[in-house]
Amino acid sequence: MVALPIGKLAFLAVKQVAKPISKGLKNIALNSKIFKNYVIMPVAQGVNWVDVKVKTTLMGASQAKVYRLNENVAVEYGAEFISESFLYVLGAAIVLYEYTRSAAKEERKEQKIKDETETMKSEIEKLSSSSMESAFVMEEQAAEIRSLHRQLAHLHSQLAKLSKPDS
Repeated sequence: MVALPIGKLAFLAVKQVAKPISKGLKNIALNSKIFKNYVIMPVAQGVNWVDVKVKTTLMGASQAKVYRLNENVAVEYGAEFISESFLYVLGAAIVLYEYTRSAAKEERKEQKIKDETETMKSEIEKLSSSSMESAFVMEEQAAEIRSLHRQLAHLHSQLAKLSKPDS
């Protein structure tokens, strides 16, 4: 039976939901001074600062000055970054969940194989000891039969002596 890739479907659903979330964050940022000033704007300015510093360092101009973004651009950039971060974290969580689930499934499979192997080894040991016991019993019976053959031969020879007329 083929398992449905629920995690992948969930990831696609999250991607579709991320755009409305981004628009919702933008609307909240435009309408809420607290959210805009304490969440969206600092995130946007921080990401912009890191982005500019990395790019200028890679181009060899590490002392370049980083200018602050204007409010509209910062709100747009911050909301976009937060929605993309949300998408990334959710995607990573789904991948981690799938990995954990797969690892647990593989571990259960390995444990089942290990248990079956132990059961087979135990059965082999039982059969081996039973076989050795049977071989020992057979050897005892063979010795008993040889003894009985000797006794029978002895009895035949005695019977032959008794049935011979004395001459």
